[in-house]
Amino acid sequence: MRAVNHEEEHKCPVYGRVISSDLCYDSAMCLLGFFKVESTRELNEVLDIEEARAVCKACEYSNME
Repeated sequence: MRAVNHEEEHKCPVYGRVISSDLCYDSAMCLLGFFKVESTRELNEVLDIEEARAVCKACEYSNME
């Protein structure tokens, strides 16, 4: 398994497009319950937030360790 570079842009499985590391972090913090979902306006385009939470949790980029 390769090491994840949290600074690089990557295709996000939640948005289905390439996103910046800043948007990834903000979205993950919202979807994992640390911030309010409403605080990241891009999450307004996500139709099913509960599904997005599961997808984000499974993504290698959401592991901030």
